[in-house]
Amino acid sequence: MPTEFPTQAQCVIIGGGSLGCNIAYHLTKLGMTDVVVLERDKLTSGTTWHAAGEIVPAVLGSEWECELYTYGRNLIAGLEEETGQATGFRQVGYIQPADTPERLEELRRGAAFMRRFGIEMHEITPLEAAERFPVGDFSDTIAAFWYPLEGRTNPVDTTQALARGARSRGAKVIEDVSVRRILTENGRAVGVETDQGRITAEHVVIAAGMWSREIGARAGINLPLQAAEHYYLITEQL
Repeated sequence: MPTEFPTQAQCVIIGGGSLGCNIAYHLTKLGMTDVVVLERDKLTSGTTWHAAGEIVPAVLGSEWECELYTYGRNLIAGLEEETGQATGFRQVGYIQPADTPERLEELRRGAAFMRRFGIEMHEITPLEAAERFPVGDFSDTIAAFWYPLEGRTNPVDTTQALARGARSRGAKVIEDVSVRRILTENGRAVGVETDQGRITAEHVVIAAGMWSREIGARAGINLPLQAAEHYYLITEQL
């Protein structure tokens, strides 16, 4: 952690979750060393810590989506080796079942498209799906698609690895700092005001998750974000 609170930076990132640390990681990788990440509590304490951590493509419908997904999966798979920080990534594979003819057609079309951009998948029978996932009920499944390279990561550890990678290239990651407002001049951001002082900056990035809408509104920016509940289940070994 930095010993002195900075007063200026090339880029200030508001939010120390998976997205904020990811942005810092990539900005420093592109050569920007004067980057400051501000987190109001501790890294990942917002919505990142309880994310599912699934590394799966679903059905991608454009070239850039395929490229972005493949890049992200490969990044997370190799992040522990690069940074020395464990990420918890497990390449356990992913199954998408099709229970109606319409869904099967959709998945087959998506599979044909995604294979063109190097995403590996295989159409399998319900029996083969049950062999890979014995606790699943595939009694209504017509066919399924198996993605062998996909899996799950630990969101907290992965974010810490991204932060470590950013720090190793000069970024400052500061916890327990609350951003009160974005400073603006002539319609553009010029820094932030925090509970520990001001930081002037050439660029300000809002990466505060479900709080981004509130932060943006203070600066006159409308961010159409809405928090929503969803559920997932993690079991012990069965």
